[in-house]
Amino acid sequence: MNARHGTLTLALPDGQVAVRLTRRQRQSVGIRIQRGEVEIIAPPGVSLAYLQEVLAKKRDWIAGHLARHRASAGQQQAHPDMVLFAGENLRLHCHAAQRISARVEGEALHLAGPQLEQPARRQAALVSWLQREAKRRFAERLQLWLPRAARPLSGWALSSARSRWGSCSSQGVVRLNWRLVQAPSAILDYVIAHELAHLLHMNHSKAFWAEVERLYPGWQAARQWLKQHGDNLFRHG
Repeated sequence: MNARHGTLTLALPDGQVAVRLTRRQRQSVGIRIQRGEVEIIAPPGVSLAYLQEVLAKKRDWIAGHLARHRASAGQQQAHPDMVLFAGENLRLHCHAAQRISARVEGEALHLAGPQLEQPARRQAALVSWLQREAKRRFAERLQLWLPRAARPLSGWALSSARSRWGSCSSQGVVRLNWRLVQAPSAILDYVIAHELAHLLHMNHSKAFWAEVERLYPGWQAARQWLKQHGDNLFRHG
């Protein structure tokens, strides 16, 4: 199959799972699982038979990851009035008002606005608040991190990417996924350090990871947290 995209299947104990195939110029085959969807990324010349072998070898890992995603999704459905913010679960309270506003009091988020009894309105108001908080909190964290960077930052902005937590352009502009405002501060700091390391190395070489280690010693735990819990940050958009 030489098409850029396609679909494979993998037999798991609870049934067949569709695996999205993406062809890309790269040196190796990679597997990515996001929001309960499995994707295998491979160079154009790799055969489908070989890719099926790779999937078979990773069957247990894939099954475990999907099981954790389903369990997490079940918990979210069981507690639809909970909002994750800065690593803490807040109970959502909605109030009728002419204008949208929000405030955190203890372990509760009080969201006010018109017609919040409608799920779409409530979701839009919540996402808007999370994005405003992301802009404020990210700016504060960046000010703490910039003195450690190898060179000055040209600018930064929020990102709504579905597959990246952050990015750094060759011009020195960093973009951070607004959904990270829901994660603990240590996770946000890792993503910031990761992107600041790209100011020095626009790749993922050994030198790049050495720069990440200089900026954020012990970054591996935060990276693992994103792999295990990152899907939860997409609950509200």
